Amino acid sequence: MSDANAVLALKNAWTSVIATSDRVRELGPGVQALPDGVALSDVDLETYHNAALAQANAVMALRGLVERLRELAQPK
Repeated sequence: MSDANAVLALKNAWTSVIATSDRVRELGPGVQALPDGVALSDVDLETYHNAALAQANAVMALRGLVERLRELAQPK
């Protein structure tokens, strides 16, 4: 992988983490506003699950990429 491609991959992975973090942040006020006694069947758990999963996947992809780039950056 060329350095230019590696940097582009890093930028794209970072953008994905930011986008998924923004989605989690957007959902935050709604989660915090849930009444304590609300029935779980009335909570949009699917949306929360999807947002958390997307963020987790994006973060893990970024982590894996950074680890690989660190290996590539080591002098041989």
